[in-house]
Amino acid sequence: MKGFQGIRPPAVAGQFYPDDPGRLKAAVQDCLAAGARPTAAERAPVRALIVPHAGYQFSGPTAGKGYALLCDAAAPHHSRCLVLAPSHRSWFRGLGIGAFAAYETPLGAVPVDEATCRQLISAHGLIADRPDVHAHEHALEVHLPFVHTVLPEATLVPIVCGEMRLEEIREVGAILARQLWLPNTLWIVSSDFTHYGRSFGYVPFTHDVPKRLEELDQGAIDRILDADCAGFLQYVEQTGATVCGRIPIALLLAALESIAAEVDLRLIDYTTSGALTHDYRHTVSYATLAVRDRATAPTEHSDFLAESEKNLLLHLARETLRCSFGSVSIRVPETVLASPRLTADGAVFVTLKHCGRLRGCVGCLEAVEPLYESVIRYTKSAAFHDSRFHPLAEEELNKITIEISVLTPPRPVAGPDEIEIGRHGIVLEKRGRRAVFLPQVPVEEHWDLETTLQYLAMKAGLGPDEWRRGTRFSVFEAVVFGEPQL
Repeated sequence: MKGFQGIRPPAVAGQFYPDDPGRLKAAVQDCLAAGARPTAAERAPVRALIVPHAGYQFSGPTAGKGYALLCDAAAPHHSRCLVLAPSHRSWFRGLGIGAFAAYETPLGAVPVDEATCRQLISAHGLIADRPDVHAHEHALEVHLPFVHTVLPEATLVPIVCGEMRLEEIREVGAILARQLWLPNTLWIVSSDFTHYGRSFGYVPFTHDVPKRLEELDQGAIDRILDADCAGFLQYVEQTGATVCGRIPIALLLAALESIAAEVDLRLIDYTTSGALTHDYRHTVSYATLAVRDRATAPTEHSDFLAESEKNLLLHLARETLRCSFGSVSIRVPETVLASPRLTADGAVFVTLKHCGRLRGCVGCLEAVEPLYESVIRYTKSAAFHDSRFHPLAEEELNKITIEISVLTPPRPVAGPDEIEIGRHGIVLEKRGRRAVFLPQVPVEEHWDLETTLQYLAMKAGLGPDEWRRGTRFSVFEAVVFGEPQL
């Protein structure tokens, strides 16, 4: 076996991302800034990310929302990164490891974990020393400036994936899991989703392209969220969906399957290049998903709603806004009415943001009507009846994003010591006055507990220190989901 020598130089710097260190650093920081601070449901340790690999101007913000989860103080320390990327230029079978001493980036070098790479090469005949397939491959390289920025001390296990059958994916995935599914190792799975257009040789439909693309991608995403390796590969084969990183994704799912990992998979962001360019004749879809340890997830209600149900509620809220300006009655989809969880009573807050800034937030702490009806009611209230803002104007619609928080019942706590920032929504009551903060508010504002309670007291019309005495507190948790931020 050859030694791990030499430096793999950047192949696509100046094309997919800036080659100037200063401009690249700024570009990475801009992408990271696109990601919100983790919500209550997002503060468990991140074990893996599925992230896109296109040019930063297209997929960088979507990738950044995943890498931003690693910037939080609560994030674990990852001393090693396994990167699984597809091969765009070379056809081969199995996995190709880059036998280099390090991978150079304009921001500095990322060293390779030679010992781990050698162990993997010795573990299975489908895993080989293949620096040739790394030489010009962008799908791995574009992640390294992010890695260098958020995990500057981490070493790298660089793998480019060739073709494999399901049984081979399961064999190799089990090996990767045994050696690398460790708390100190972050798995980075590099993949774009559907490549649509004649230039890609994939035009399965020509009408309602944005909507049908999202439905096509959501089918693949749903199978990933179910950790269904065989189902995911079968879906891609049956639909012909041009998911370039299907093998890396399948390897992650096979690895989780092999060790029966108790994890929580979540969709963090989804967009398309067509949404950015307004040209759907040639468009690529991008999604970021995060895998966390379920056992340490901060809320037992994190799986209360399926991804499809969350999307239905967001669609219902968006239609509520649209219909409000057309004097048209909102039509509730049959899929909503058929869902026991969406027709059960639910407590919800609806938050509207205009270009990332709060534009309205109204809701109810008590479940007194079906969840879907509450979403309709409080979407209208947030748009037109939040006393802090003037009513929403029709010309603002395209700049509004919607976030929905489905709440658990409030429970009283003895005092502030029992409140956990990032996990708990807080209800403060004193002298007949009451104020509420959703769990994500102090996280987004970077407030500690004392600062949070000062602002909450002022929101209730009290002095900033009046929370310290004679105050009743209750807490609740929330499942928070929303449209991508503009």
